[in-house]
Amino acid sequence: METKIITVNRNILWAKVWSIAAMQGAITLAWVIYKLYLPLLLVELGLAKELAVTLLIIENALETLIEPIFGALSDRQQRIFGSKVPIISIGAILSSALFIVIPAVTIFSSKNDFSQWFFIVLVIFWASVMAVFRTPAMSLLGRCASTEVLPQAASILTLVGGVIGAFRFDVYGLIVNIGAGFAFTIGSLALLGAAALLRLFNSPGLGIVSQSQSTRISLPKLGLIFLTGMSISWGLRFLIPTISQVLTMELGEANTKLAMTLFFVVLGLAALPAGKIASRLGNSQGMTIGGLGTVIVLLTLLLIPDGLFKLIAIAVLLLFFSLILNGAVPFALGLVPESHGGLGVGMYFGGFGGGISLFDFLATKVGELSIETGAISGSIAFLLALLYVAIATQIKN
Repeated sequence: METKIITVNRNILWAKVWSIAAMQGAITLAWVIYKLYLPLLLVELGLAKELAVTLLIIENALETLIEPIFGALSDRQQRIFGSKVPIISIGAILSSALFIVIPAVTIFSSKNDFSQWFFIVLVIFWASVMAVFRTPAMSLLGRCASTEVLPQAASILTLVGGVIGAFRFDVYGLIVNIGAGFAFTIGSLALLGAAALLRLFNSPGLGIVSQSQSTRISLPKLGLIFLTGMSISWGLRFLIPTISQVLTMELGEANTKLAMTLFFVVLGLAALPAGKIASRLGNSQGMTIGGLGTVIVLLTLLLIPDGLFKLIAIAVLLLFFSLILNGAVPFALGLVPESHGGLGVGMYFGGFGGGISLFDFLATKVGELSIETGAISGSIAFLLALLYVAIATQIKN
């Protein structure tokens, strides 16, 4: 049976947090490599590179179901065996092995129908396995800190994910030049190393547990967590191209990739003060401030003159937006009993994946959005997320 340790202090088990952050970094790195190479590998097999968009839409749609289901299964495993590490380890090892196979198919197969269909099924299956263990791994954060300081602990995950995720903007040539075999091997080894580190620092039944011992699950709260994830994903999908277009106007197209790389690196770094702010004010208040600030700055970008003022506005937006991203997992964990943390986090990631899938599907029909459309639509998405957060925090169990 699971050992419950009740605490009211504000300590954070940093070794555990960094082990979870290592897994976050490995998952992010694998997806960066995969998304950069997928169009190239499709062409090598004689398929259209545009198929990559369809595959990513399908893979994100599958997360909508996989994340909550395996989050709930990991909770059950925690209650029975005292640990979620086995399901995480099995998923990481399997995904690591499949990741190596992906480029091997293009190297050793001929361009025939069987190879093409095998590759398509393989990459969808790999993406599904990646979704199997992400939620259980991220939900372990709830056992690393009390509810009050979860945003501060989560800031390390946001930092690592932001910095590694920034690679996709300005190191495309570097990653592609090292070759698919080498790149996918690095990603595979990163997953295995992160799994080993996670297993080392997450012993069964040990950790900081929330004061609440309730095991009741609020279905309205789960629904609101899902909708929050979906709204944040849409806000993110509108925000990134909007910022990219503004930076292109201000700095020139040649400098856009570097500027976006710096944007996401600084966004990750901004999570550190954002986590401390949210831990002092309360996570829901921190997300509210972050959401309102992000909306105000996005709309302000449409009004202020070009030049230095727009760049200053983007710098201010970084801190506000970081409060939203950094607070998402603590928000999900805070709305469910500790024994159902995986389900709560799974509902958030499921909503996020479903939102990305739906957005990308619609985007293929609409085409490129203007700065005005991106800023206004992104603001609406973030305001909806704030509405869901506000309603969820007012619901009594």
